[in-house]
Amino acid sequence: MNTPRTFWFESMRNLYEAQLQIAEHLPSGSDTFQYVCSILRSLYQTSAVVALEVIRELTPDGMDNDELGAFAKRFGQPTDGLPIEILDVATPIIRGYVASTYHPGWFEVDPNSNTNLVDEASAWVTFRNKKPGHGVLSKADIDEWTPRLVRLVRRSLVCFGSSLPQLVSGEARRVAIDGTPEISLSTPLVRDGLPVVISSVQARKGIWKLSGQTLNWDKSDSFTIDLREGSVFEELETNSSERFRLVELEYKGAKRSLFSNVPVRQTSVFVGRKTELGKLADWFNFVEDNRICLIYGDGGVGKTTMALEFLNRIFEGHEDLSAEPPTVICYYSAKMTRWTEEGIVHLRGIAEAMEECVREILFVLSPVVEKSYYKLQGEALVDRVAGEFAQQGLKRDDILLVLDNTETLVKSSSEVEAFASFVKQIGRRLGRVLITSRRRELVAFEPIPMEPLSDTDCISLMRRLAAEYDATQIKQAGDPTLRTAATKLAKKPLLIDTLVKYLARARSVGIDKAIDLVVRKNDDELLEFLYEDAWNRFNVLQQDVCLVLISAAVPLDSSCVADACALVGIHPSEFTKGLDEAYFTNTTDHGERYDLAIVDMARRFFENRLRKRGEAERQNIRNIASKVDSQATDRERIETAYRTDRVAEAFRNQYAKAAKIAATQGDLKLAEDNYKLALEDDPMNAALRDRFAWFLLHRGQRPENARGVAEDAVKLDPNNQDAWFTLALCWYRLDNLTKGDDAIEKALKNGKSAAICLLRMGIARYYAAKNAATIKNTIALLDESDRLLQNALHQSNRPNSGFIAKNREEVAKYQNLILALRHTLKSRPE
Repeated sequence: MNTPRTFWFESMRNLYEAQLQIAEHLPSGSDTFQYVCSILRSLYQTSAVVALEVIRELTPDGMDNDELGAFAKRFGQPTDGLPIEILDVATPIIRGYVASTYHPGWFEVDPNSNTNLVDEASAWVTFRNKKPGHGVLSKADIDEWTPRLVRLVRRSLVCFGSSLPQLVSGEARRVAIDGTPEISLSTPLVRDGLPVVISSVQARKGIWKLSGQTLNWDKSDSFTIDLREGSVFEELETNSSERFRLVELEYKGAKRSLFSNVPVRQTSVFVGRKTELGKLADWFNFVEDNRICLIYGDGGVGKTTMALEFLNRIFEGHEDLSAEPPTVICYYSAKMTRWTEEGIVHLRGIAEAMEECVREILFVLSPVVEKSYYKLQGEALVDRVAGEFAQQGLKRDDILLVLDNTETLVKSSSEVEAFASFVKQIGRRLGRVLITSRRRELVAFEPIPMEPLSDTDCISLMRRLAAEYDATQIKQAGDPTLRTAATKLAKKPLLIDTLVKYLARARSVGIDKAIDLVVRKNDDELLEFLYEDAWNRFNVLQQDVCLVLISAAVPLDSSCVADACALVGIHPSEFTKGLDEAYFTNTTDHGERYDLAIVDMARRFFENRLRKRGEAERQNIRNIASKVDSQATDRERIETAYRTDRVAEAFRNQYAKAAKIAATQGDLKLAEDNYKLALEDDPMNAALRDRFAWFLLHRGQRPENARGVAEDAVKLDPNNQDAWFTLALCWYRLDNLTKGDDAIEKALKNGKSAAICLLRMGIARYYAAKNAATIKNTIALLDESDRLLQNALHQSNRPNSGFIAKNREEVAKYQNLILALRHTLKSRPE
């Protein structure tokens, strides 16, 4: 009945038409309804992903769009409304830069139905959420909506048809839009000759994975694959500068937006803890009760693991919420270093460390924390931050602060009291607090003690871990043997995980002997045993990276690891794979990036290994570590300068901050209204006008309106390099190269880097060449574009140019586009 998988089609459009024919011939109306919904889900996901790929490959600054970055995060659990939101934002961008006829009928009203496609698609999503998703689907609903959905599929295929991918060797690989250069897709959208429905696209420690199902009525196969490096999701995420991601929840049938910086789960194998999760859910939902919740217990029982499991379940819609969720969830893991304008600062005590966690929340409102907040301490800081959020209409119950591993912050009894006092202030003035600690803190809290796992949960955990890591000894053991093993390991998840991973590697060792190796050692000896074992499994290059990282002075994150790997000569994924199986570090995994902290015992172990190296090797390790420090410092300096120059001055009043929040949430009308109110409140702020112009240009796709605002900005501050640069981009979008070049010259004169200015001049000429009236003019503009791009590449090689890698990528992208356009000119008549 289904389409044979060996069938070959010219376009994915044919695949969808074939599936629609199958749906229409199903014997039951309800079956047709269900399968047509699946076809729509796949078709709209495919069109949305293609639009993102087109923006990346064929438009300037396409990925430098915070809203598109938020869309990438939301593919972690894609809703049916997500592709429509993406197409709503992407279609005007593609029409402006690539092809004015892109997706005909998306916004335009069809005279036959007197509706446009976006409204019809949105009506389907509204109905699906109200009836099949969260309500009662009746026979009358099916009878009404089935023919309507069939028409929607056909109408969508007409709209998206020319932009759907072409198949190469049975895979969706290429897209060509109205004579533009053909692009290759990085996202797999066909599997076994069938379209797919994307279930999730997520990153773990920088490795992006796509999970999905094939569009097949008879039997839909599930799959998970690694996306190749540089996927469109990775680039969207990387170019999003926001610390807090936007999460959409459903609460009582309505959408709620939530800002979060909570890391992803620590493990894919989570077992038990139903009682503790129930207590945590009760506290989370009953906001009138205790404002502070403490998860406490011995090391290794899984406090952080459970807290992150619970919060990620909320984000994924797997927890039933009986109370309105908070608007901000801020996660803070205890750390004693931070970046400042003077470089790295080591925090001197509990007060500074706790104050950092309060300042962290401010990154919801602005990418830059004002200097005045660093001058405040204690209660004054908490009051000021609480007042700032109150101006945005956020109450105490709208903020949840998660403090992880707080026992590491406190070293003396006096610091215990100081910590308790500070937490009480946060709970009274700022928001609710969730704490994980090995210690029962001296505050009034909702207690959730973490006891060892039950026998049943231990056995389940061991078997699931054995399946994950292929530990044959555990797979073959009976329940009594595993129960005895768990008891000897104090029923702690960390030790169980240690045992299973060890057995997976040491296949000739029995369970009893492995347990003896673990349990007969004290904590220090156990760690030494684990480190020795893991160290011996590392190759020389992996060992060198470890030694470089402990020799570096900067706070370690995924960028530092990538730098160290590149300098040593190993791929980061090869290093991190080995790191995952060891116990050298504590990792805070944010998905596309991660923070790394080497545990004290591992640091001492590595230092001892470094001392055993010869002097020449030690000096080489120190030199590489110095380069890692230098690159991290340069990266932080450039990013700080970028944020400070373009953002800090602009977002200094409450309306400007509200505009930023609204724009992140995708409410462009509210964002624009707030920008206008911000200008009324601060009319002489040139930086604010520059940011408003940027918003109108990139988010609103209204270059003429943006031009007027940018001109006002440069009148107020003729030395503002960013305002001149934004004005230049406006003129380029309006096809005025002369005025654009004049503005670029002013930006360059006032400090903008030559590399980025030359790059923009070259890009502008490429798009002008596409629209030139004659082939002669096109060739002349392409020649000029190529020359400017070469000069931009030359400038990007200079050490102080900033954003070097990104500039080089953009130059290469447009050089390839120029080559493709020259190729098409050969077949065009004079």
